Amino acid sequence: MNIFLISKSTFINLFNNSFLQNQDKCKSIKYKNKYLLNILLTTLTGLSLDTIFNSQVLGSNGRDFLWEKVQKCVANQQGNPPKPDPCLYVDLNNRYVVANGSHSVEYLLLPTDKITGIENLSISTLNKPYYWQYAWEAAKTYIPQVKPKIKNPDQYGLAINSKQARGQDQLHIHISCINKKVSKKLEQNDNNIPSGSFKNFILTLDNNKYNIMKLTNNSLEASNNPFYLVKKSLHSSQNMADQSIAVAKRSKGGFYIMNTESSGGYQAAAEKLLDEDCK
Repeated sequence: MNIFLISKSTFINLFNNSFLQNQDKCKSIKYKNKYLLNILLTTLTGLSLDTIFNSQVLGSNGRDFLWEKVQKCVANQQGNPPKPDPCLYVDLNNRYVVANGSHSVEYLLLPTDKITGIENLSISTLNKPYYWQYAWEAAKTYIPQVKPKIKNPDQYGLAINSKQARGQDQLHIHISCINKKVSKKLEQNDNNIPSGSFKNFILTLDNNKYNIMKLTNNSLEASNNPFYLVKKSLHSSQNMADQSIAVAKRSKGGFYIMNTESSGGYQAAAEKLLDEDCK
């Protein structure tokens, strides 16, 4: 993901220029405030998640913004009365939280432990926590709340970016819808996609090459953990930090696991396979 930074001064200049051009509409404090809110929302709509987390506009705390948010959620959940704010859900037993992302239909699954990202060896095992499974359950819970018509899990998608493409140093799985063009291409190639392991089957998705495999059961736990499957498939010269993974539902049951790798000037960001507004 390309990270675009917008400073506080830049935003203020954008607002002031726009306000001066429309000052007749903003003569009263009431309408000025409404206009400011409209400009703010319009500006943020065009920014990526990593843009917002790295932006001075929201006063973020650099690359630890998400980690500090997780800590607040856990502290509030442990309070009396318990509440997950500012997250949507806190699971203290399985050690993860679910929070809103920056798009209209986007959520984030974050560990409650300090786990920097995809390169952390503790997540590429057969053992709990099963972050991908928890993220999938969150997709089925929260996406229909925002988009009641999108109840078919075949339309959901999960993704995590490589170290090079992320803007935060707390592991976060993006939860949203899969791009329809991506899901269509996967289904068209279903008979040729290997089952249970990556066997050099490559598809070009979003103009980048992805190694693809399918799971024929509906679990993302243990030996079906996508972190484990990708780590197991790498050669000795490859690093998990360079990997990016996406998961989509298979209409015949199970999942598609997609893996791309940062190399040269390419920063692997499987998040691009998602439609984070579920259009």
